[in-house]
Amino acid sequence: MPNNIAKILEFMKVLDKVCLIKRATLLSDGTTETDSSHSFKLAWLLMMIYPYLKHKYNYTRLLELALVHDIAEAETGDCPKSVQRAHPEMKKLKDQQEAEAMQKYRDLLPSELGGRIYDLWREYEDKKTPESRLVTALDKIDANLQANQHKNGDVRYWLECEDGSQYLTINTEKKQVVAVLNEPIVEDLENAVIALSLENLRKCGIKI
Repeated sequence: MPNNIAKILEFMKVLDKVCLIKRATLLSDGTTETDSSHSFKLAWLLMMIYPYLKHKYNYTRLLELALVHDIAEAETGDCPKSVQRAHPEMKKLKDQQEAEAMQKYRDLLPSELGGRIYDLWREYEDKKTPESRLVTALDKIDANLQANQHKNGDVRYWLECEDGSQYLTINTEKKQVVAVLNEPIVEDLENAVIALSLENLRKCGIKI
């Protein structure tokens, strides 16, 4: 077997793990969302809003960033935003562990391919390019939207998550990364999801 093929097949095991990593949010039927289902929906969200964007972006790189942004969690697992907010030291540890995981993946793959995937992940983490900021904004919006999909808006489970009270703020606040984009379609999307969160909280009798 050619060496490059062997390395690619080995990396496919990493992607299998990504499909198994569970997030804090629930799907509509009550099952747990995975990293892979989140990345799938994020890529679709990008595809659907792309024609309405005011500024110009590299479309291919947007989709690549969406695919790459959470793959480190195959090694580290997911650390919910609620925990990161309540315990900043966990965010610091998460960043360190994910950097180590991505270095491992870079070394696992053929050099050019491994370097490309690592650079995409680093771009997403650094948030310095328009593409990385747009993907980050939609990543947050998708997470907030998915949190509302459980059984037609039964969001009572938020409070059962680790440091779950943080979700009352996370899912109802405007994000700075959205504001700096100056993209009306993204702002409209964020406003619609916040309105959905507030309505579901009201229906469930949860006050913030």
